Amino acid sequence: MIFLRLLPALFGLIALPATPAAATVRAVLVGASSFSDPGLAAFTLPGAARDAERMADALAGLGVEREAMTLLTGREATLSAIRAALDRLAEASRTGDRAVIFLSGHGSQAPARPGDLLEPDGRDEIFLAADAGRWDPRSRSLPGALADDEIGRRIGELRARGTDVWVVIDSCTGGGLLRGAAGRAKTIAPERLGIPAGAPLRGAIDASGFVDGGLAGGGRLVAFAAAGPGGIAWDDGDGDGGGGAFTRALTGAIAARPPASFAALAASTSAGRRAGGTLGAFWTAGDLAAPLLFSGRSPDLLDLARALPPLPFATRTEIDRAGACRAEAWEEGRRDTAGDGATLLRHCDHVRVDIGEPGQPLRIEAWYRDAVGGYTSLAPPLGLVAAPGRWANIGFTFVTHDPGTGRPLPQGDEYLVLIARDATGTAIGAALLRFRAAG
Repeated sequence: MIFLRLLPALFGLIALPATPAAATVRAVLVGASSFSDPGLAAFTLPGAARDAERMADALAGLGVEREAMTLLTGREATLSAIRAALDRLAEASRTGDRAVIFLSGHGSQAPARPGDLLEPDGRDEIFLAADAGRWDPRSRSLPGALADDEIGRRIGELRARGTDVWVVIDSCTGGGLLRGAAGRAKTIAPERLGIPAGAPLRGAIDASGFVDGGLAGGGRLVAFAAAGPGGIAWDDGDGDGGGGAFTRALTGAIAARPPASFAALAASTSAGRRAGGTLGAFWTAGDLAAPLLFSGRSPDLLDLARALPPLPFATRTEIDRAGACRAEAWEEGRRDTAGDGATLLRHCDHVRVDIGEPGQPLRIEAWYRDAVGGYTSLAPPLGLVAAPGRWANIGFTFVTHDPGTGRPLPQGDEYLVLIARDATGTAIGAALLRFRAAG
């Protein structure tokens, strides 16, 4: 099982049941476009409400019933209202159902609990509801803020019911990308909310965003976000066409031609953002190979990879002790291999795979297949770029138990699946790297 530096969340830990024909899709769509606190009036964001409405229209175009959607915008998007809507979503969801959670608005960061291994940078990501206020030093919390830990817990509850979950977040979590076009950053600096600077960063970067921690369960998970920590999400202003640049690209891609899979949607969304002049890559995670809205079972990419020729370039695998959840000492330079060729790994081993220079520019898909068949994408939506004179690399941390709960994870062979595609998108080669827990 992997524990990604860019994704400290655990995907697909239990084998999936067959999806029933009568699966129901339900959605909670939030556009926190204004605040009740007069001190935050300057941060009104009308485009956030339009984002939620656009997402509702996009889902309706995919056949989701309006009655199955809860839409919260403006002053109605309070923390209590959001929590109540998520409670109702969980209560109604069953095995094989599908849930969509959409959040658009301002984001920020706050100090994490001391010793929280799932926050290697020492910061929690927070989404600001309509009743957000200033930092409360006694409770060490921000009123009206939905923290990443709670979002992760609620997603975990849905997945434990066997419900597939698609999370979409159009919000900043702090950072410094710049854009030449006019627009508004969807973030409020922590100091404007009275949030203390907190302890220095712990020396690790956490790009997990809001989808964070303890996401074990039977249901599949896909997450899209306009920006991870250190990135900025942009709103295009208050005109009729305003709203989040990311949401506009996403819903535009759905309306233009409903993609077959989440991976195809991510690719078309990325292409739409570039065409619109928006800088910066958005963030994805989870089983992107799944059909859009989980309308079928995810494909087994092992068969595809085994049918392809070997990669037309070399790969190099290195193991070190830089794992994001390390809590013990390792032997320097250790590399163990089983008799059948599988690489043996210990809890919190960090694995880095370097991808050599091909003779022509190629895009590389990188998928991690865990012991029970769940896939996590390790590459950007359009793939890693490898070209003459340009290497690419992938890194992840291997875990044998959930770092947050200590719960042991299913054991067995796990794979890194690398698929190379040429300029036409044709798969021309593949490699399978096999891993197993030592001992």
